Amino acid sequence: MDADATSALHKKGVSTTDDSFKFVWFKDHESAIKAIYTGSEFVENATAGDDVGIVLESTSFYAEQGGQIFDIGSLDGPFGSFQVCNVQIFGGFVLHIGSVSGVTGKFSVGDKVTCKVDYDRRTLIAPNHTCPHMLNYALRKVLGNHVDQKGSIVLPEKMRFDFYHDPNRDGAINADHLRKIESIVNQQIKPELDVYSKEVTLAEAKRINGLRAVFGEVYPI
Repeated sequence: MDADATSALHKKGVSTTDDSFKFVWFKDHESAIKAIYTGSEFVENATAGDDVGIVLESTSFYAEQGGQIFDIGSLDGPFGSFQVCNVQIFGGFVLHIGSVSGVTGKFSVGDKVTCKVDYDRRTLIAPNHTCPHMLNYALRKVLGNHVDQKGSIVLPEKMRFDFYHDPNRDGAINADHLRKIESIVNQQIKPELDVYSKEVTLAEAKRINGLRAVFGEVYPI
């Protein structure tokens, strides 16, 4: 959605999406459809086979952001199922992108729906989301505080971490550096996995194993 589309939602009196429920795992979430977007205009209904984006009042889906891939799953309504294959956020509005399945499915603005996230997939993504924080921490410990994250991507099967390090000024990264970086990250993995086994606050998670400063760059307390 471009700026004109998000502006149109504000003019309609649609509030931005409450996505705080994405932090509640393994639980279906009840919500309501606030808007249906075709890519060029807002419509009142979507029927079987339609590829659209749906804006909900609230959602348990994680939109793509901070390098992390979006959730997938479904929105189940009174007249069918909507298969969510992409989730993006625009100006605070979370857009669930996908298609109405079946031959008689229909979704309308105002319908109550149940958000069903594919948590098996998210479970694969979550450790790869934590790894960039641990790697950033290890790189700074070994190479110095000049290391600056430039980007990342978090997928179910892997993660990638982009960072700045000038070998001409700061020295080339050698095999010994890599061994130390790997060792520090591996030392963090077991305690971090324990975090996933129990419910903790974000502030508590940030303090684990000295990672607070790194987490604070992206998740301020």
